[in-house]
Amino acid sequence: MEIRKAKVQGFCFGVAITLKKAEEAIAARDDVTTLGHVVHNPQMVESLAQRGLKDAASVDEVQAGALFVRAHGLPVEVLQKAEEKGLEILDATCPMVTKIHVQAERLKGDGYKIVVIGDPKHPEVKGTLSHVPGAWCIETVEDVASLPKSSKVGVVVQSTYSRERFSAIVRALSEKYYEVRAVNTICTDTNNRQSEALRLADEVEVMVVVGGKTSANTKHLAELSEVHGARAHHIEGPDEVRPEWFEGVRVAGLMSGASTPGWLVDQVEARMFELAPKSAA
Repeated sequence: MEIRKAKVQGFCFGVAITLKKAEEAIAARDDVTTLGHVVHNPQMVESLAQRGLKDAASVDEVQAGALFVRAHGLPVEVLQKAEEKGLEILDATCPMVTKIHVQAERLKGDGYKIVVIGDPKHPEVKGTLSHVPGAWCIETVEDVASLPKSSKVGVVVQSTYSRERFSAIVRALSEKYYEVRAVNTICTDTNNRQSEALRLADEVEVMVVVGGKTSANTKHLAELSEVHGARAHHIEGPDEVRPEWFEGVRVAGLMSGASTPGWLVDQVEARMFELAPKSAA
């Protein structure tokens, strides 16, 4: 069995920067707390926890020390509360996420009603919505029909959102509203990985996508692969790989989400090669 790997693998630059800052912070002090996991990768989360990074459900649980802001960013009100409590804020928000905040605020300042496309429960989207109070948040093209009237709307999108779904929603908004100004804030790395998913899905019979089960960008890669003809399996590590996936398969694909370290992809590839002779027998 041949294994074809996506050209884009390992951490995206935003996650790489965040992890570097987190590692530097916990090496320098023992009172660093984050609200939620720094990355959507269980292996890296466990490694950081073992080295001293604390995790809290809310800023109310953090009594002292430093609050580490992960790549997704935090809502404005949470940061304000942290400052009021005297916590030191270590901001590692991804530059691409900050760009969304800036674009949304700019559109609002120009008089547009803001539409944020993305998962309203996702921490990144919650942060974006806090920068433009009163914005509408939608997740699917079907949600457009229920939006109220407006003379003009300005659109931003979750950085890890599906490119195809974003385009479909913008078309639907353009049919409903007189003026629509949409800014494609899907990050470059996400675009590149989605393009690779489309390319590989045409070449392989089965696609193995490595990344945290809570990772939005990894879920989208698996979805894209399925929609475009490849049987997709979203896994977090090599132990989840099953030999029956490759029975009769000549070409398999392998790719990863933005929070997946390269060494983990290598381990999955080795496991796939290990199982391939059995499936070919």
